[in-house]
Amino acid sequence: MILISVFAYLASGWIIFCAIENIRFFKKVPKADRLRKKWPRISILIPARNEEKRIGPLLESLFKQDYPDYEIVVLDDRSTDKTLALIQSFSKINKRLRVVRGKELPPEWLGKPWACQQLSEKATGEWMLYTDADTRHGSDMLKRSVQFAEKSGADALSLMNEQITLSWMEILVIPVMVFSLVAYLPGSWALNPKSYFSRFGGVGGQFILIRRKVYRDLGGHATVKTEIVEDLNFGRELVRKKYRVVLGNGSEFTSCRMYGNAEEVWEGFSKNMFPAAGFSLLRMTAILLVLLGLGSAPYFILIAGFNSYYFWPCLILAVSQWGIRLAHAYLYRLSRLSALFHPLGSILFAFIGVNSVLWFWFGRGRWKGRTLSLPIRK
Repeated sequence: MILISVFAYLASGWIIFCAIENIRFFKKVPKADRLRKKWPRISILIPARNEEKRIGPLLESLFKQDYPDYEIVVLDDRSTDKTLALIQSFSKINKRLRVVRGKELPPEWLGKPWACQQLSEKATGEWMLYTDADTRHGSDMLKRSVQFAEKSGADALSLMNEQITLSWMEILVIPVMVFSLVAYLPGSWALNPKSYFSRFGGVGGQFILIRRKVYRDLGGHATVKTEIVEDLNFGRELVRKKYRVVLGNGSEFTSCRMYGNAEEVWEGFSKNMFPAAGFSLLRMTAILLVLLGLGSAPYFILIAGFNSYYFWPCLILAVSQWGIRLAHAYLYRLSRLSALFHPLGSILFAFIGVNSVLWFWFGRGRWKGRTLSLPIRK
């Protein structure tokens, strides 16, 4: 009993330490210098497969950028809906937009890395911005992010987006995902190539701004051509090759609604969780233990009654997580209501993790018409 209590106190101290460190680390992106005249050319690169419901608002937000020199390149990754026709119609409205027809998927590549690699070959900018079809951007996004990247000496910049959550599953699960990314490990440790924890580093595919020269020197997305969670692994490659990766808080001017309903949340995270754990059952078990042991168990022990030996350590652990969740809601514009239901969201996220393992082990998973399977290790 004493060991469990000590563990609860240590866990509380650790997540508070990580939260404070990461609030400092994910710096808020400052306003742009409106007197500046010269800006580097930017290529905004968007892979799109079956995105007819999302691509329109994204393009409209990009057309409104207060930036003098940029292009938008959208690759239609062999969509089976009206995505191609839609982006072609937008290209007639705004000449900054170029449409690329995706080539057939080579046998040694996965879809998203292959789409990103093809986009890079069409880019003409000094900087390339990869963003997803489900994102939206304020008119000052380019100026603020480019200026921030330059001043911080970044080779690559990835920003925390505001996460739009409307359905019940989005509200419960997506903030837990954000919490899991920034509450258990300091970002400065994960992005230090000399650190053991660099194996847990990465960037978010919703917003990756990278120097074109750095991208090509790295080898582009060919370095992650077999990775389902290509963004995390791409970031790890940058860190491993000792490029300077900077993370920031861009939630004031860039947002994303990752999934549109409970089914999409379940399937989307099922696609990502086991691959994000490197298809390691040991790592996946550790993730599930954290979600259930820290994210939910303390709250149920509190409900059990005030006479429990574990009441005070569990109360401190629960209040610590609630406090951090509320801080995240304020800083990253997440749902405040979701913080109250943190234990339920943690349980749901754990169930999705189990389903992710089952998907890959039994070959039941599909995403946008493509089958998911365990990688073949050479």
